[in-house]
Amino acid sequence: MFGGSFDPPHLAHIEMISHLISDCDKLYIFPAKESPNKVNEMVATSDQRFEMCQLSFESISPKIIVSNFELELPPPSYTINTVKWLLNLFPNCQLSIIIGEDHLEKLDTWYKFEELQNSVNFICFSRKGANSSSRVKLEYIHNFNYGISSTDIRNSSGRNLSKVKSMLHPDIFNYILENKLYSC
Repeated sequence: MFGGSFDPPHLAHIEMISHLISDCDKLYIFPAKESPNKVNEMVATSDQRFEMCQLSFESISPKIIVSNFELELPPPSYTINTVKWLLNLFPNCQLSIIIGEDHLEKLDTWYKFEELQNSVNFICFSRKGANSSSRVKLEYIHNFNYGISSTDIRNSSGRNLSKVKSMLHPDIFNYILENKLYSC
């Protein structure tokens, strides 16, 4: 499973999914209604972020399911609730959570982390500019090193459209322009 604010989803997210999809029976994408670590930081609406996730990810593989499960729950979006929901649907599955290295430093502070760690595997992708160490048991994907973040995209949108365009799937770039998101 891969959760996040996806405000907006970008090429690094797509590459992470593309890297792992062949090892998955299904890969669920969960846009968060409100991340406990990003309160009041989201710009696009839940519906817009859900649509952008569908545009970004569903064409990669029929194994990918963009779910509105977290969007329909009251905030904040706690990963453990989503894990329990998935394990109820698929009781015999081996569940993994995909994270970027920027989340690694605070991973052990996630809500009900011990229960979460006993229920799932973590797959962490390296990230350019992140410098994290962790005592958390995980599979680490080295040399990923995309220097892209949704925050950078939001902050650059009004000033440098060519930079923003280079970090996004063309459908997402057009969606942002059409919906006048992030001061575009």
